[in-house]
Amino acid sequence: MSVPVPDTPETASLRRSLKAAGARASPPEQTHITLRFLGDVDSSKVDAVEASVAEAVRGVDSFAVRLSGVGAFPNTRRPSVVWIGAEPADVLTGMADRLASGLASRGIPFDSKPFRAHVTVGRCRDGLRSPGIFEEYRGKAFAEFQCTEVLVVRSVLEPSGARHSVLRRVPLGRFCGENI
Repeated sequence: MSVPVPDTPETASLRRSLKAAGARASPPEQTHITLRFLGDVDSSKVDAVEASVAEAVRGVDSFAVRLSGVGAFPNTRRPSVVWIGAEPADVLTGMADRLASGLASRGIPFDSKPFRAHVTVGRCRDGLRSPGIFEEYRGKAFAEFQCTEVLVVRSVLEPSGARHSVLRRVPLGRFCGENI
């Protein structure tokens, strides 16, 4: 389950810098904020997953998302995942937590790591050749956009990387007739 994120010239510039530093940059068409990752889900559970998403966003109106700053998991000294931060973290965290509760109540397993509002933009196996990227992009504004929906996405891992397909679009409040 994810929030779609638009591509911008600023994120394209960061991806080029990451490639030059030896990272594998995420394709722009796969840029998103993951609310919860499920892994393999039996097709008989897809309706329950979709119901969990609908419950998690019930009463949430569209809201402005700001993407800024660059960091890494586990940390910038030993990066394996490079990310852009996402705000408002409280709204995104609230949706992620409600989604986790709905999935758990339906017996659907999910990655239970604490939610961190971010967009993955690159992956590294052996760190970065230019660790100065973190300083260069610290505080950099990448995008501001209106979040109007949450996506239920199927991700299939292929030799060339993950391939995503949207199973369902769940509109937020004023885009689905709620809270008008």
